Amino acid sequence: TPPMAMKLPRATIEELDGLVEQLTKPDAPLREEATKRLLEYERNGRLPLEALLEFSESENPPLSMYAISALGRNGQPAALKKLIDLAQRHRAGNPLFLAQIVDALGDTHHAGASPMLLGLLGLRTGRGKLFGRKSRKEEEEAALERSRAFLTLPVLRALEKVGDAKAAALLGDYLEHPEPLVRWHAIQNLVRCNVLQFNERLKQMADGDGNALVREAAAIAIERLEPLPPNLNN
Repeated sequence: TPPMAMKLPRATIEELDGLVEQLTKPDAPLREEATKRLLEYERNGRLPLEALLEFSESENPPLSMYAISALGRNGQPAALKKLIDLAQRHRAGNPLFLAQIVDALGDTHHAGASPMLLGLLGLRTGRGKLFGRKSRKEEEEAALERSRAFLTLPVLRALEKVGDAKAAALLGDYLEHPEPLVRWHAIQNLVRCNVLQFNERLKQMADGDGNALVREAAAIAIERLEPLPPNLNN
Protein backbone atom coordinates (compact mmCIF):
# COMPACT_ATOMS: atom_id res chain seq x y z
CA THR A 1 0.00 0.00 0.00
CA PRO A 2 1.50 3.39 -0.97
CA PRO A 3 2.15 5.86 1.88
CA MET A 4 -0.35 8.33 0.40
CA ALA A 5 -1.71 9.45 3.75
CA MET A 6 1.69 10.52 5.02
CA LYS A 7 2.72 14.16 5.28
CA LEU A 8 5.31 14.19 2.51
CA PRO A 9 5.84 16.43 -0.52
CA ARG A 10 3.71 15.26 -3.42
CA ALA A 11 6.78 14.60 -5.61
CA THR A 12 8.27 12.40 -2.86
CA ILE A 13 5.02 10.46 -2.48
CA GLU A 14 4.83 9.90 -6.21
CA GLU A 15 8.41 8.66 -6.42
CA LEU A 16 7.94 6.37 -3.41
CA ASP A 17 4.80 4.98 -5.01
CA GLY A 18 6.75 4.32 -8.20
CA LEU A 19 9.60 2.61 -6.37
CA VAL A 20 7.21 0.44 -4.38
CA GLU A 21 5.51 -0.51 -7.63
CA GLN A 22 8.91 -1.48 -9.11
CA LEU A 23 9.50 -3.84 -6.19
CA THR A 24 6.40 -5.79 -7.19
CA LYS A 25 7.67 -6.45 -10.73
CA PRO A 26 9.22 -9.77 -11.87
CA ASP A 27 12.15 -7.93 -13.47
CA ALA A 28 15.09 -8.46 -11.06
CA PRO A 29 17.24 -5.53 -12.33
CA LEU A 30 14.22 -3.22 -11.94
CA ARG A 31 13.72 -4.39 -8.34
CA GLU A 32 17.44 -3.94 -7.64
CA GLU A 33 17.35 -0.37 -8.94
CA ALA A 34 14.28 0.38 -6.82
CA THR A 35 16.01 -1.02 -3.73
CA LYS A 36 19.06 1.21 -4.34
CA ARG A 37 16.84 4.28 -4.59
CA LEU A 38 14.96 3.33 -1.42
CA LEU A 39 18.27 2.90 0.40
CA GLU A 40 19.16 6.44 -0.65
CA TYR A 41 15.85 7.61 0.79
CA GLU A 42 16.74 5.85 4.04
CA ARG A 43 20.19 7.42 4.26
CA ASN A 44 18.71 10.86 3.61
CA GLY A 45 16.01 10.40 6.23
CA ARG A 46 13.27 10.79 3.63
CA LEU A 47 11.64 7.36 4.04
CA PRO A 48 9.27 7.54 7.02
CA LEU A 49 9.27 4.79 9.61
CA GLU A 50 5.50 4.60 9.17
CA ALA A 51 6.02 3.55 5.56
CA LEU A 52 8.45 0.79 6.56
CA LEU A 53 6.03 -0.50 9.20
CA GLU A 54 3.32 -0.64 6.56
CA PHE A 55 5.50 -2.19 3.85
CA SER A 56 6.67 -4.95 6.21
CA GLU A 57 3.13 -6.36 6.15
CA SER A 58 2.98 -6.45 2.35
CA GLU A 59 2.09 -9.72 0.65
CA ASN A 60 4.71 -8.91 -1.98
CA PRO A 61 7.93 -10.67 -0.79
CA PRO A 62 10.51 -8.24 -2.26
CA LEU A 63 8.73 -5.28 -0.67
CA SER A 64 8.16 -6.89 2.72
CA MET A 65 11.72 -8.28 2.90
CA TYR A 66 13.18 -4.90 1.95
CA ALA A 67 11.07 -3.21 4.64
CA ILE A 68 12.10 -5.78 7.26
CA SER A 69 15.78 -5.16 6.53
CA ALA A 70 15.17 -1.42 6.65
CA LEU A 71 13.45 -1.72 10.03
CA GLY A 72 16.59 -3.39 11.36
CA ARG A 73 18.74 -0.55 10.06
CA ASN A 74 16.27 1.96 11.51
CA GLY A 75 16.48 0.45 14.99
CA GLN A 76 13.92 2.76 16.63
CA PRO A 77 11.68 1.27 19.36
CA ALA A 78 8.71 1.04 17.00
CA ALA A 79 10.87 -0.76 14.41
CA LEU A 80 12.13 -3.23 17.02
CA LYS A 81 8.59 -3.83 18.27
CA LYS A 82 7.37 -4.57 14.73
CA LEU A 83 10.24 -7.00 14.07
CA ILE A 84 9.54 -8.86 17.32
CA ASP A 85 5.86 -9.06 16.39
CA LEU A 86 6.71 -10.36 12.91
CA ALA A 87 9.09 -12.98 14.33
CA GLN A 88 6.42 -14.18 16.75
CA ARG A 89 3.78 -14.44 14.02
CA HIS A 90 6.06 -16.17 11.51
CA ARG A 91 8.04 -18.44 13.84
CA ALA A 92 6.32 -21.50 12.39
CA GLY A 93 6.32 -20.18 8.82
CA ASN A 94 8.80 -19.91 5.96
CA PRO A 95 12.27 -20.32 7.53
CA LEU A 96 13.94 -18.10 4.91
CA PHE A 97 11.51 -15.28 5.67
CA LEU A 98 12.07 -15.81 9.40
CA ALA A 99 15.84 -15.72 8.89
CA GLN A 100 15.42 -12.29 7.26
CA ILE A 101 13.60 -11.09 10.37
CA VAL A 102 16.34 -12.57 12.56
CA ASP A 103 19.03 -10.70 10.60
CA ALA A 104 17.06 -7.48 11.00
CA LEU A 105 16.69 -8.02 14.75
CA GLY A 106 20.48 -8.30 14.95
CA ASP A 107 20.89 -5.13 12.92
CA THR A 108 18.97 -3.16 15.55
CA HIS A 109 21.94 -3.74 17.93
CA HIS A 110 19.36 -3.57 20.73
CA ALA A 111 19.28 -5.87 23.75
CA GLY A 112 15.49 -5.79 23.50
CA ALA A 113 15.84 -8.20 20.58
CA SER A 114 17.52 -10.85 22.74
CA PRO A 115 14.45 -12.53 24.28
CA MET A 116 12.88 -13.09 20.85
CA LEU A 117 16.15 -14.35 19.34
CA LEU A 118 16.73 -16.71 22.25
CA GLY A 119 13.12 -17.82 22.08
CA LEU A 120 13.60 -18.92 18.48
CA LEU A 121 16.22 -21.35 19.82
CA GLY A 122 13.90 -22.44 22.62
CA LEU A 123 15.78 -20.48 25.30
CA ARG A 124 14.64 -17.95 27.87
CA THR A 125 16.70 -15.15 29.38
CA GLY A 126 17.43 -15.84 33.05
CA ARG A 127 16.69 -19.57 33.12
CA GLY A 128 17.92 -20.85 29.80
CA LYS A 129 15.17 -23.45 29.62
CA LEU A 130 13.27 -24.59 26.58
CA PHE A 131 9.86 -23.05 25.99
CA GLY A 132 6.93 -25.20 27.13
CA ARG A 133 7.95 -28.44 25.47
CA LYS A 134 5.52 -30.63 27.39
CA SER A 135 2.47 -28.60 26.42
CA ARG A 136 3.14 -28.68 22.68
CA LYS A 137 1.76 -31.23 20.28
CA GLU A 138 4.40 -33.57 18.90
CA GLU A 139 3.95 -32.36 15.31
CA GLU A 140 4.25 -28.70 16.33
CA GLU A 141 7.32 -29.44 18.43
CA ALA A 142 8.95 -31.33 15.56
CA ALA A 143 8.35 -28.34 13.26
CA LEU A 144 9.85 -25.99 15.84
CA GLU A 145 12.90 -28.25 16.22
CA ARG A 146 13.48 -28.09 12.45
CA SER A 147 13.10 -24.32 12.58
CA ARG A 148 15.57 -24.06 15.47
CA ALA A 149 18.12 -26.14 13.60
CA PHE A 150 17.82 -23.92 10.52
CA LEU A 151 17.93 -20.71 12.57
CA THR A 152 20.84 -21.59 14.86
CA LEU A 153 23.48 -19.82 12.78
CA PRO A 154 21.36 -16.76 11.91
CA VAL A 155 20.38 -16.32 15.56
CA LEU A 156 23.96 -16.64 16.84
CA ARG A 157 25.12 -14.11 14.26
CA ALA A 158 22.30 -11.76 15.25
CA LEU A 159 23.07 -12.10 18.96
CA GLU A 160 26.70 -11.35 18.21
CA LYS A 161 25.64 -8.03 16.67
CA VAL A 162 23.32 -7.30 19.60
CA GLY A 163 26.12 -7.89 22.12
CA ASP A 164 23.94 -8.78 25.13
CA ALA A 165 26.05 -10.46 27.82
CA LYS A 166 23.04 -12.08 29.52
CA ALA A 167 22.07 -13.71 26.25
CA ALA A 168 25.63 -14.78 25.43
CA ALA A 169 25.90 -16.50 28.81
CA LEU A 170 23.11 -18.88 27.71
CA LEU A 171 25.02 -20.10 24.64
CA GLY A 172 27.46 -22.46 26.35
CA ASP A 173 25.80 -25.56 24.93
CA TYR A 174 26.60 -24.36 21.42
CA LEU A 175 30.31 -24.79 22.16
CA GLU A 176 29.49 -28.50 21.86
CA HIS A 177 27.50 -28.20 18.63
CA PRO A 178 28.47 -30.66 15.85
CA GLU A 179 28.74 -27.85 13.27
CA PRO A 180 32.11 -26.02 13.46
CA LEU A 181 30.61 -22.74 12.26
CA VAL A 182 28.08 -22.79 15.09
CA ARG A 183 30.87 -23.37 17.64
CA TRP A 184 32.88 -20.55 16.04
CA HIS A 185 30.02 -18.08 16.35
CA ALA A 186 29.29 -19.18 19.91
CA ILE A 187 32.90 -18.29 20.74
CA GLN A 188 32.54 -14.90 19.03
CA ASN A 189 29.50 -14.17 21.20
CA LEU A 190 31.48 -14.90 24.36
CA VAL A 191 34.33 -12.63 23.28
CA ARG A 192 32.01 -9.86 22.10
CA CYS A 193 30.24 -9.82 25.49
CA ASN A 194 33.26 -10.58 27.68
CA VAL A 195 31.64 -13.71 29.15
CA LEU A 196 34.23 -15.52 31.27
CA GLN A 197 32.34 -18.52 32.63
CA PHE A 198 33.30 -20.87 29.77
CA ASN A 199 37.06 -20.20 29.80
CA GLU A 200 37.95 -23.75 30.84
CA ARG A 201 35.92 -25.17 27.97
CA LEU A 202 37.56 -22.69 25.59
CA LYS A 203 40.99 -23.90 26.70
CA GLN A 204 39.95 -27.47 25.91
CA MET A 205 38.69 -26.35 22.51
CA ALA A 206 41.91 -24.45 21.78
CA ASP A 207 43.85 -27.65 22.40
CA GLY A 208 41.58 -30.30 20.97
CA ASP A 209 38.68 -29.10 18.80
CA GLY A 210 38.43 -31.04 15.56
CA ASN A 211 38.34 -27.89 13.44
CA ALA A 212 41.43 -25.70 12.97
CA LEU A 213 39.48 -22.44 12.72
CA VAL A 214 37.57 -23.23 15.90
CA ARG A 215 40.82 -24.07 17.71
CA GLU A 216 42.27 -20.74 16.58
CA ALA A 217 39.15 -18.82 17.62
CA ALA A 218 39.17 -20.50 21.04
CA ALA A 219 42.84 -19.65 21.55
CA ILE A 220 42.23 -16.00 20.63
CA ALA A 221 39.20 -15.93 22.93
CA ILE A 222 41.26 -17.17 25.86
CA GLU A 223 43.87 -14.48 25.24
CA ARG A 224 41.16 -11.83 25.40
CA LEU A 225 39.06 -13.27 28.22
CA GLU A 226 41.63 -14.76 30.60
CA PRO A 227 42.10 -12.44 33.61
CA LEU A 228 45.60 -11.11 34.13
CA PRO A 229 47.69 -12.65 36.95
CA PRO A 230 47.17 -10.77 40.27
CA ASN A 231 50.58 -9.06 40.12
CA LEU A 232 49.71 -7.58 36.69
CA ASN A 233 46.30 -6.23 37.58
CA ASN A 234 47.68 -3.10 39.25
